[in-house]
Amino acid sequence: MSADPAQGPASDDSPSALTPAGVPGRSDIALTLERQPAGDARGSFGRVFGTNPIAPAARAAFDRATGARRVARILDGLGPDWGVAHAVALDGRTPDADHVAVGPPGVLVVTSEHHRVKNVFVAGHEVFVDREKTDLMARTESSADVVGRMLRAASTVDVPVTPVLVFVDPKRLVVREKPERTRVFADLFLRRRLKRLPATLAGEDLRAVQTAAVTATTWGSPAPLLTAEQLRRFDTLDRTATKARRLKSFWMWAGAVVTLSAVLLIVQGVALGIIG
Repeated sequence: MSADPAQGPASDDSPSALTPAGVPGRSDIALTLERQPAGDARGSFGRVFGTNPIAPAARAAFDRATGARRVARILDGLGPDWGVAHAVALDGRTPDADHVAVGPPGVLVVTSEHHRVKNVFVAGHEVFVDREKTDLMARTESSADVVGRMLRAASTVDVPVTPVLVFVDPKRLVVREKPERTRVFADLFLRRRLKRLPATLAGEDLRAVQTAAVTATTWGSPAPLLTAEQLRRFDTLDRTATKARRLKSFWMWAGAVVTLSAVLLIVQGVALGIIG
């Protein structure tokens, strides 16, 4: 019962017929494309050496969108016992929930945060990213509270709701003190950790809540749909950015190897009396 990434309605006899329209990172995909100039402004030199193709104004939204998409792939692969919805519109006052996953552990309201090569420190209710204090824990728990109220109203099941905060590709994640309510994971271990959560929901209650989670009328009014062309443009941009990171990494390693080789040659020359 995972959410269908397509935005058109499924056929009535499809198992995902009640899946709400939505794409992981929908709002941030739209914002990225709005702020990203058309074409590739890097030039030949920039393309060869892996200059970041994402415009500075678009980078924060791009990272959020790619983080949401990565977490969505993990959640969608949890198996048939799970129902998953992405970019879920809430009550109009609370930002969209990145992901709502319903399975044997109950309802998991997942907030995905893409902090590539940044240090994340968690101490109870406080979250610091590169030593800067954030409100991530409060936002994650607020979304979970709203999702819980809306699902209980739609399913009539007193369902357990767990906020989950997932950090994508952090340089380092340190949980000094576990939060009282919220589970904190890195994306690398997310699937394994979710599979190990204790079961709290089963049978008819599980099916009722899953059905409610993938029924559009359970939630608020979603943002405008993305077009196929917008999704194609973002996919192309994502591939281009990934290629650029790999090229930049290659040239950094190549430079390090050349530098080390030069140092070794100098040392060898000194040792043999050729230099100096």
